[in-house]
Amino acid sequence: MKVCRFLALALFAITMSFTACGDDESSSGVAPESAGEISTNSSASSSSVKSSTSGKSSAKSSSSEKSSSSAKSSAGGSSAKSSSSLNSSGDTNSSSSVWTKACTIEGEALYRTNKQTGEEEVYICQDGFYVPYIRSSSSAKSSNSRINLDSLYNSEMSYGEFTDPRDGQKYKTLHITTSWLALPEFDAFAQNLNYGVQIKLDTTEFDDGKVEKYCYKDDPWYCDNGFGGLYSWSEAMGLPKACDSVWTGTTPACPDSLVPGDNKEKDSRDLIRQGACPEGWHVMNGREWMALMSLDVTGTGYAITSKVFAGRESTANGTGFSAVYGGIARATSLYENIRKYGIYHLAFEYEAGRHKSVVLSNDDPITYNGIDPKKDGLSVRCVKDY
Repeated sequence: MKVCRFLALALFAITMSFTACGDDESSSGVAPESAGEISTNSSASSSSVKSSTSGKSSAKSSSSEKSSSSAKSSAGGSSAKSSSSLNSSGDTNSSSSVWTKACTIEGEALYRTNKQTGEEEVYICQDGFYVPYIRSSSSAKSSNSRINLDSLYNSEMSYGEFTDPRDGQKYKTLHITTSWLALPEFDAFAQNLNYGVQIKLDTTEFDDGKVEKYCYKDDPWYCDNGFGGLYSWSEAMGLPKACDSVWTGTTPACPDSLVPGDNKEKDSRDLIRQGACPEGWHVMNGREWMALMSLDVTGTGYAITSKVFAGRESTANGTGFSAVYGGIARATSLYENIRKYGIYHLAFEYEAGRHKSVVLSNDDPITYNGIDPKKDGLSVRCVKDY
């Protein structure tokens, strides 16, 4: 009896030992299976899926864990969250190589900030999806954001072309027909002026014998690719630099009055002033801006603003004028508000150191009554003399 009891206990111990081994093997297979589900749902790379679903312990390796965590934050079911984040703040933690979003406006640009590098990245709508904008080799050295130049203009408009004889630069031109009897039609540049010698924002010595311009963030890419130069008021009007600080015609350093008549507002509005523009063209004046603005019945300015900046607005760039939000060069201070404001020079002196301007923005209606320091660098459009 004792022998039987001993054999029974031994048999029971052996059975429990086999059962425990089986449980260990079963639990070791849970981690690879779970990791495989994460990789599949998150559209992670095929290599990480393979290593995770192989059932081997390599699923616990650092490379697999990195792939899984990356997949959780940047792909799969979280794509809608990434899209919302981009639209609301232009910022997402997702990798640009996996971020995707459907789109409807071919050529439209969206922007995001890469939190690791601090640089802005650009996505362009192509074939129904936003894809990373590939910078050309000439602009690869710059870390600043870019725009899709192909969509800057209205593809349904017929543009002319003018070659500036001073430097050979070519500009798109546009024939504008307005609703104003006083100015029923005129020809204008369909892009910002970009003539002159680039100077840096911290420049303190100027050459009145040359047209000098700023390029946003001191990067010539902006001047050469749609945004054009940013000019102080004196540079835009072809006056000595001293005129940025005083009323024209009041000091020996600024001897010539821009508007000699008594009715300064009317005369300034209608002034034909070549300034920095080519011969036969002049800086777009107040009357011409007001005639152009009459074509935008919404009063928003979107009808004269490129779709790159006005976005999904149905009236965007209907006129083909293709205005841009080129930002501001705050003299000796900083560059700011690119893609937020487009501010254009007018000849109208408001006071000794300030003048009136035309202001375009996504935030506010277009206005002809902006007031800016003369020393600040703003954009210029040219109109053909008539």
